[in-house]
Amino acid sequence: MSSVRPAFAMLAVSVLAAAGAGAQTLDIYSEFQRVDPFGEVAPADRGLARREILSPAVARNGFASFHIVLSVPPKESYFLFVGTNPPNACRIALYREHFVKTEQGWIPDTLVETPRLPDFGVMPDPDDDIAGQTTRVYLLDLWIPPDTPLQGFRLEVQMKVGIWVIRPMEVRVMAARVPDLADLPSGPRKSLPPVDRGADAAAIDPLSEYVAGAPRATNAPPLTLRGLIRRNAIQDMALAGSLPGAVAGPDALARRVADLFGSSYRSYPRIFGAEWYLRIRDFLVGQASRPVQGQAGRPAPP
Repeated sequence: MSSVRPAFAMLAVSVLAAAGAGAQTLDIYSEFQRVDPFGEVAPADRGLARREILSPAVARNGFASFHIVLSVPPKESYFLFVGTNPPNACRIALYREHFVKTEQGWIPDTLVETPRLPDFGVMPDPDDDIAGQTTRVYLLDLWIPPDTPLQGFRLEVQMKVGIWVIRPMEVRVMAARVPDLADLPSGPRKSLPPVDRGADAAAIDPLSEYVAGAPRATNAPPLTLRGLIRRNAIQDMALAGSLPGAVAGPDALARRVADLFGSSYRSYPRIFGAEWYLRIRDFLVGQASRPVQGQAGRPAPP
């Protein structure tokens, strides 16, 4: 009898913890999935299925951006922390995303950097003043140093709302190295697309400029979500320009898009949603990480 009671007590504690855990959620989304104050992906960004962020591949000397999406009950406070193992594996910037009212609903765009970690908050957010808000969104912006070891590192997003909720990522650091943007010719700055267009719209201008062989804008865009998406796309095109023309030159990249989607980047099937662009990034980082012919006495893989 005495052995049954402790077992029952442990079971009761587990059930209560599980019930409490269901009241708050924590997840990580790609930069191309903007989430509204109620936990729904913006209609312009939706596809058949969103990418699950478990072990993202990142290039060195470049940025990688993700949304942290947390939902907690009304009138609950929380704190949020982000850390890496080993410590200081990359540079971390965390921005609160504030929402813009559009005909499609609330879409996050304005960014305000958190001055320190952990960041404290309450639901609903008094700064947004949105009735019924259940969800807060942060932009997690990582910068990967050029000499980061290729074995990668672990990153954890940790939220405390009575209990701890932890979301880990295994960040895979690839051999690809983004050129220093300051060394590239600077083109004119273009205005950002309207906020209610798909998140991919901010990446299309750098891609189209590269494919057309036009000068590429490399100056810093405004500090908005659309601006950081464009910055990341400029970075991708700089990586493309560092590869052999037969692999990722303007014509080769245009053909790659056609191969992936059966159409150009301006008329790709909406079934892919705004995350279609991630397939272009995957291709570029993968190609830039391939062994050079003759390195270590072995040819590059086919």
